[in-house]
Amino acid sequence: MPVRPFRALRYAADHVADLARVLAPPYDVIAPDEQAALYTRDPHNVIRLEYGVTTPRDTADDNRYTRARADLDAWRAAGILTQDAPAYYPHCQRFTHAGHTFTRTGIFAAVALEPFGAGAVLPHEWTLKGPKADRLQLMRTCLASMSPVFGLYDGRQTALGDVLARATAAAPLATAQGYGFDDTLWRTDDPALTAAITEALATRQLLIADGHHRYETMLALRDDLRATYPDAPADAAFNYAFMLLVEMHDPGLLVLATHRLLTLTPAMRDAFCRVVGAHFTVTPLEVPTPDALTELLARQDGHAFIWYTPGCYQLLTAPRTVRNGLPVLDVQLAQEAVIGPLLALEPASAATVESHVRYTGDPAQAVARVDAGEAQAALLLNPTPIADVFTLAAAGERLPQKSTYFYPKVPTGLVLHDLRPTVTVG
Repeated sequence: MPVRPFRALRYAADHVADLARVLAPPYDVIAPDEQAALYTRDPHNVIRLEYGVTTPRDTADDNRYTRARADLDAWRAAGILTQDAPAYYPHCQRFTHAGHTFTRTGIFAAVALEPFGAGAVLPHEWTLKGPKADRLQLMRTCLASMSPVFGLYDGRQTALGDVLARATAAAPLATAQGYGFDDTLWRTDDPALTAAITEALATRQLLIADGHHRYETMLALRDDLRATYPDAPADAAFNYAFMLLVEMHDPGLLVLATHRLLTLTPAMRDAFCRVVGAHFTVTPLEVPTPDALTELLARQDGHAFIWYTPGCYQLLTAPRTVRNGLPVLDVQLAQEAVIGPLLALEPASAATVESHVRYTGDPAQAVARVDAGEAQAALLLNPTPIADVFTLAAAGERLPQKSTYFYPKVPTGLVLHDLRPTVTVG
């Protein structure tokens, strides 16, 4: 897999004294109130580029995409955003979860875009059309990619660990602490180190952990720009995806469960016992507090889920299964043996996952939303093992949407990827 240094756009320290003020979470986890708060935090917060507000007065010539392009051009002209010479950007993200402290280490890089079928970049989830259309319009208008795709690689039997240790031993390029961020960024353009990184990753398959929509959007945009700029060089930046690459065994790589919130019709509620009885042993549970659900699930052998309806917990268990020599994961069985059969009771036009299923990573929130009537039931799962995800992806298997939740999300704004046709990678 060709992986290259790239000419990052990044905030200039002499214009932005506190980098944390201009960062934002990825657009797809930002609620409207957080979007408004980011707008007021700093006039140059990356939210204005990545996920601008819409207004009733928007037109084809004045909308969130055109305003993002205008801000991007203005910030470049004012020196607020500057463009580097080609480099790799090692990155550490420190965070706490459930009382434990983690440090996840990765590297921002440009990765040659290839269709998933080529086997160099592996997807593991299915995607939705809506987010891809939105991201395509933003990238096409701005000719820039604001948020990286989060990718994983198997770095065993490579020197990448030592190379990154050397790169991060130097003084950092930037730090961002506060507002939920604790990030450190380095810049590596040393010829020996960049060559070692490029060589070590050249034979690695990459698994998309987060950002399937963005990767597929970048592929579509690449094809558009190749047609528009047929004389652009082969190393034009638009031929490459902007990614944060993390070793799959990194001790800071934390994968959480994504629980399902279900909107059920009366027919679905009535059919629940019949549907789950075909696959699972069902045991009523006494649960003192929703905070106990994660540990309770983790203690189970085999496939295990908790089904919650107002005031009632039930444990669903089944022996671990294998299909065609490959592991069957909990998220697959949840879709195939619970959600799918329940949706089959609806007319085909209404039986969509998008219309009946919502997601949360917080068991207590799942219970609270059912109690509040926002959903009729919650299906709680264990986290998906990343090694099994890699195994299935390499075999061409895709998992249901929202099968994994990598925590925390990679912040937007540390570095950006310039896609103008005159810009090349290193």
